[in-house]
Amino acid sequence: MAYAGGASEFGVRPAAVGRRGMVASANPLATQAGLRMLAAGGNAVDAVVATAAAITVVEPYFSGVGGIGLAVLSLPGGETRTLNFMGRSPRAARPELFTAETQDLGPLAPMIPGNVAGWARLHAEHGSLPWAQVLEPAIELAERGAPVTLFDHVRTAAAVARLAPFPDAARTYLKDGRPYEPGEALRQPGLATTLRRLATEGWKDFYDGSIADTIARYLAAHGGLIDSEDLRAYPDTLRWEPPVTAHYRGYDVRTTPPPSSAVQVLQTLRIVEGWDLDELDPLGPEYLALVAEAIRLARMDAATHVADPQFVEVPIAWMLSEQRVGELRAEVDRRLKAARRRASRAPARVRPAARIRRARRAPERSTTHLAAADASGLAVNITQTLGGAYGSGVVVGDTGIALNNGHHWCTLVPGDPKLIAPGKRRETPSSPVHTFGLHGVPAAPTHSFGIDPLGPAHAARGGRLAFLIGTPGSYGIPQTTAQIILGLIDFGRNIQDAIAAPRFRWKDDVGDPLPPRELLLEARFAPATRKALAARGYRVELLEEWSVRVGGAQGIVFREDGWMLGGADPRRNGYAMGW
Repeated sequence: MAYAGGASEFGVRPAAVGRRGMVASANPLATQAGLRMLAAGGNAVDAVVATAAAITVVEPYFSGVGGIGLAVLSLPGGETRTLNFMGRSPRAARPELFTAETQDLGPLAPMIPGNVAGWARLHAEHGSLPWAQVLEPAIELAERGAPVTLFDHVRTAAAVARLAPFPDAARTYLKDGRPYEPGEALRQPGLATTLRRLATEGWKDFYDGSIADTIARYLAAHGGLIDSEDLRAYPDTLRWEPPVTAHYRGYDVRTTPPPSSAVQVLQTLRIVEGWDLDELDPLGPEYLALVAEAIRLARMDAATHVADPQFVEVPIAWMLSEQRVGELRAEVDRRLKAARRRASRAPARVRPAARIRRARRAPERSTTHLAAADASGLAVNITQTLGGAYGSGVVVGDTGIALNNGHHWCTLVPGDPKLIAPGKRRETPSSPVHTFGLHGVPAAPTHSFGIDPLGPAHAARGGRLAFLIGTPGSYGIPQTTAQIILGLIDFGRNIQDAIAAPRFRWKDDVGDPLPPRELLLEARFAPATRKALAARGYRVELLEEWSVRVGGAQGIVFREDGWMLGGADPRRNGYAMGW
């Protein structure tokens, strides 16, 4: 059932096109920052770092210089490396110091910020333009101000209660105690000063300089745990690591190792590979039930086993083994058959409509994703976050530095592998993916990735990079990522349509792996699909037609003739631009 391309299947926008480079992010001003680097002769790493810095200015509720993140980098020769800068708990962190409230909000909540160290490591080893030049677009946006969109206004309005208790945060992001209205310009002079200092004095000032001293003094005065030694030691803890990989229908899918739980993306694909999807309707109940059950089991495996491998053993090889995948396929098959039997008896037992309702509002989460590539084959994507909306709610005085709330994603349960401990990294669902064609293995099905009037294009083969993808979305991240990959490979969608297609996710959250059979569906799924799922026993909750609950993805596809196609998520302010 390959989609041949041409006009957009979901009627939103065409894919962006470029030959020299491509940048995609959740805001057009941030994407422009990356494009400026390409136009100046820079490479994909220059572009992605410029974009990563700029997005913290125009999307401050989702990420910041006081945030954390991770990256996947592929080099022109085909090697892929990962870098985890998700922060660590400070040396003074002990579970008995926290409550559920202080894990989430306030000066105890932050982990040691990793974004600046991560950007600097990428740039120092693989960038080509001066560090100060890469930061300049972000500095300009902070100094001169950026127009607030309706999306920005809604996100901030939902977070006023998180900002109000903290005068420095409220002063930075609110106007007389209210969110900025759409069209008003948000200026951040404190952040501009901080970024300018990083540009002139170097990134190390954030960890061992005046900025570090300011952060440490502020947190000491307000009851925080991060001190100067925590900051000074952090950059030396960063290590390049090989990706976790799995094969799927002629492709090599590469993603981040633990403490990222991205292995569940690979598990989901390996499970689904046991079924022929070619005759299934990708918007129909049979397909949704299959993928949902595969996602469910992979999520449960990840929730059980994934944590910081420096503290616990994570059985990645076993999770991706033929034995384990076979067991999970058998369980999916059993569940699907049981659901079909349930549906056949449903009219006599229960009205399916009783299992369908509107989803209630959920707490805002705070993550963003961005990507860049250039004509040399250098490609990188980053998922970075503040954790919750505006992170911990703590802004460091007049610096404009909003601190993350990474401890929210840890536990206080004795014996739990995710228990807060000194120096521990948090488990994260962030799952940026790079996908390559396999040497000598034809990709199946043979489709065009939905290319429009530019002529035929084929999935990259022979070890070449085919596409990269990533998304925010809390514990829905691996679920959304797998759905987009299936849309690209199995249904031949172009990158923009793969991102725009209706999505679903299980209703789950931190410490709550999967409540029984509750699926969140975007309202664009047909009523017949919803009723069929309800008849099978699922409790269906309807989201908006375009919901941020199912992420905000960005991605890039690489054609064999040298053209790159970029896609960005219309659920946010997403925008892709080619060069």
